[in-house]
Amino acid sequence: MDIKKLEIFLNLSKTMNYSETAAQLFTTQGNISKQIITLEKELGTSLVDRSHRQIKLTSAGEIVTQMAPKIVS
Repeated sequence: MDIKKLEIFLNLSKTMNYSETAAQLFTTQGNISKQIITLEKELGTSLVDRSHRQIKLTSAGEIVTQMAPKIVS
């Protein structure tokens, strides 16, 4: 697992917006989306509910949000 993907996910969990996360990390929205999808595949679970126009963290996403800062630091 790549620590950078966790850092991207943590930023997304704070902004709850792909475009804002991309701007803060000086990358594209498409790259953010790809990184999150790859992280979800690596973990074997969905972290973000994309069923509506707004994103929402799943229960697994909430858990990763709590645990990831310990891994990243």
